[in-house]
Amino acid sequence: MTIKNTCLSFLIITFSFLKVSAQFNQPETKSQPTPKQPKLIVGIVIDHLRSDYFDKYSHLFSEGGFNKLIKNGAFSNDTEYNYAYSQSGVDQATIYTGTPPAYHGIISHAWFDRISESSESSTYDKRYRKLGIADTVISKSPHKLMAPTLGDIMKLNNPKSRVIGVSLNNESAIFSAGHAADAAYWLDGIQGKFISSSYYQNTLFNWVNDFNATDLPNKYLEKAWVPKDLEDNGSSTDIIKAKLNLIDQFYYDLKKEKKKLGYYALKNYPAGNLLIKDFAVATIINENLGKDDDCDLITINFSCLGNNHRVFSPYSPEMLDCVTRLDKNIEDLITFLDEQVGMENVLLFVTSDQPASFLQSDLEKQHIPHGYFSSYNAVALLKSYFNITYGAGQWILGYDSQQIFLNHKLIEDSKRSIEDVQIKAAKFLVQFSGVAKAIPAHHFIQSNYSHGIMNKIQRSFNHKRSGDVLITLQPGWVNQIKDERDLVAQYSQSRRVPLFWYGWKIKNQELNQQLDIEDIVPTLSSFLKITPPSGCQGKPIEVLID
Repeated sequence: MTIKNTCLSFLIITFSFLKVSAQFNQPETKSQPTPKQPKLIVGIVIDHLRSDYFDKYSHLFSEGGFNKLIKNGAFSNDTEYNYAYSQSGVDQATIYTGTPPAYHGIISHAWFDRISESSESSTYDKRYRKLGIADTVISKSPHKLMAPTLGDIMKLNNPKSRVIGVSLNNESAIFSAGHAADAAYWLDGIQGKFISSSYYQNTLFNWVNDFNATDLPNKYLEKAWVPKDLEDNGSSTDIIKAKLNLIDQFYYDLKKEKKKLGYYALKNYPAGNLLIKDFAVATIINENLGKDDDCDLITINFSCLGNNHRVFSPYSPEMLDCVTRLDKNIEDLITFLDEQVGMENVLLFVTSDQPASFLQSDLEKQHIPHGYFSSYNAVALLKSYFNITYGAGQWILGYDSQQIFLNHKLIEDSKRSIEDVQIKAAKFLVQFSGVAKAIPAHHFIQSNYSHGIMNKIQRSFNHKRSGDVLITLQPGWVNQIKDERDLVAQYSQSRRVPLFWYGWKIKNQELNQQLDIEDIVPTLSSFLKITPPSGCQGKPIEVLID
């Protein structure tokens, strides 16, 4: 593996390309012929990006970012996740395998493991250690991902292809890159360094250490977050007024946020997206991606919208500022790719994992039904109910991500039917306010649902990993947050996301038909003339391929 160890040149390129070229407003020209196949595929997934942002705010975007993708590429604002339980890690696995959680097995950020009788992270793997920090720290791997990814098939067809995942979050980097990846990198929230796992390599490459030595996380957290226009055009007096709430402009002291959250604070603010863009650029340069005829893949995840959607309304000034700054990140990345690789050699797609939903306060203002479902109260009452009905015992082993896990051994030892206990639990739970459905797992094992909400739930149900009773909430209802784990356990109630295609042989068009997020991988496979991953359920987008 050839790695450049020239940190100085990387820094020069990284920061010099941020200057906006006047050529943005000029017609695109391609000095080189378009190759038969792309040399580099760039997959960008943006947490909680809404489709309606591009109608609502297109006038605020630059001509070199999202507007460029729309005007010069192919765009769909009606691409869907056709399963019930949508989370960031789950969706990343679906995008890059082309199959739903029922088959790829990543049903949640974490789930209850019957063997260990505890909740385990979807990426936890005690066989490996983290690279970039203390070697004794247990790390991550993609071993719980049951289906092959696009990157896996690319490596099978051509071992010289390079496949790398980049994100602030380990799940997104790992599941997007797949089992055969050359590397997956994510940010350690305690030490503020990009790290990896010994699953991929024995030691962290020098260029990653060099990038970490630039100390960008600390530099980005030294600044306050204020609206972009105030940052660019306001005076220091205006910024002080914003800090003191003397003007109608938001102000967030990132130094204070760092003291409270450590480097996890970067996941809550636009600086996190900027950092990921910088690291993606460094990865492409130092790994020589797209520099030969062996097609490479880099997956990039921008995630600050994902954390902000829990605090800010989708149309709030803060979210709007995040999106417009993200537009600038996309613009800079496209400019860099054109200069470094040539867009005639790059096939880029951009989509979202799950769109931001409205806050409970937004719904309350408009008198729209809403509420909080307390899983803790529901499970506590269910345990009491079972103790009265069946006698004292640990009838419920756990609850995780809207799923009840029953004690199969105790039920079997008591000569009771697991199906009967599942039904009794479901009938009890559906009585709670906010619960739309409580479905016994045996329904999905014994029946095949072809449409409707039951089909979507079934496509989220994995026979080996899912619980005994699956709960869905009514529109407007969310899980009550009691601890940090509940934040990642929240599921999206909206499944419609945008999808952009740009570069290589992509023609400018609006994709008017409804698309499935699982169509991305078979479309890329068709472009590369390789067989899609086994288990892939999507179909190629014919209008792109014709």
